[in-house]
Amino acid sequence: MPEKSRRIVFTGPGTAEVEEFALPEPGEHQLLVRSECSLISAGTELTVLLGQLSVHQGFPAYPGYSNVGTVVTAGSAVSVPRVGEQIVSMGPHASHFLLDLAPDRPHGPDYWEAVPAGIAAEAAAFAVLGSVSMQALRKAWLQLGESVAIFGQGVVGQLITQMARCSGGRPVIALDLFDERLALALQSGADYAVNPGKRDAVEAVRAFTGGRGADVLFEATRASLTLPVMLKAAAQSARLMIVGSLPDKVEIDAFTELQLKELSVIGCFQPAAPLAGHAYFPWTQRRNRRLFLEMLAQGQVRVEHLITHRLPYSSAPKAYAMIHRGRSGWLGVVLEWA
Repeated sequence: MPEKSRRIVFTGPGTAEVEEFALPEPGEHQLLVRSECSLISAGTELTVLLGQLSVHQGFPAYPGYSNVGTVVTAGSAVSVPRVGEQIVSMGPHASHFLLDLAPDRPHGPDYWEAVPAGIAAEAAAFAVLGSVSMQALRKAWLQLGESVAIFGQGVVGQLITQMARCSGGRPVIALDLFDERLALALQSGADYAVNPGKRDAVEAVRAFTGGRGADVLFEATRASLTLPVMLKAAAQSARLMIVGSLPDKVEIDAFTELQLKELSVIGCFQPAAPLAGHAYFPWTQRRNRRLFLEMLAQGQVRVEHLITHRLPYSSAPKAYAMIHRGRSGWLGVVLEWA
């Protein structure tokens, strides 16, 4: 066991710290994993940090669910993964953690994936947010040639942009208030990039879709005020996909812009993706993560251009302060533990 383990903890609203903690010996169905790096899921983690998420359990809170590490010790009942294997999992922001693969936990053995050869650890750390984006695309049932508008070009928005392009969306329109993120969205495959602070978002979406509006719209921000704009920018019978962690409430014109246009508003929540496949929806969480890693290995999705910060874990409090200040100057933030 490590003499000292360290992890990130939110001790109160807006306060992130690094603390030492002790881990017990792994049980027969557990792995001890030594982290190499972990990716901050900025939208969800900021909402938790501020105590704004409705399902928030209070403080202290221990964030993180995008981890790449190496198996140090395996319990007596664990045959795979093997000691020394590099895996991606939903482990926390911590130097070491226990991964529970108990068979009485629903699909417990499925909560990890081997990192494919040739993929850097920091790239593999995007697999969980990749599955978040993939779950949203699957629930949208995007058809070839449907127009797509993605509101918010954080990491999840950028990945949705890439996957919408892969899925046949035409055109793919990226919207964000920061030009630096829009420049990256064009690298991610967007046909058009719109800054709503400089151009009316509804007018722009309609202009790029021949006046129809977008067939599928993704909300990938932390701002509920985007929802009324999306209603106006939507085509008749469009689908509005809510992907971001929206912490507040908003008023909408339920009759004129929702009912008359026969819009569908669909919540997208990756943990709700099935653990076991079903005939009508076979896309499990593990299948999504595995597919994302395969697409990454084959160059069908790219994440290198999305990483703006590689920081030692000791700088995590500064990283969260930067994220809290606003969205300018950063995008993908990777914490290094090795």
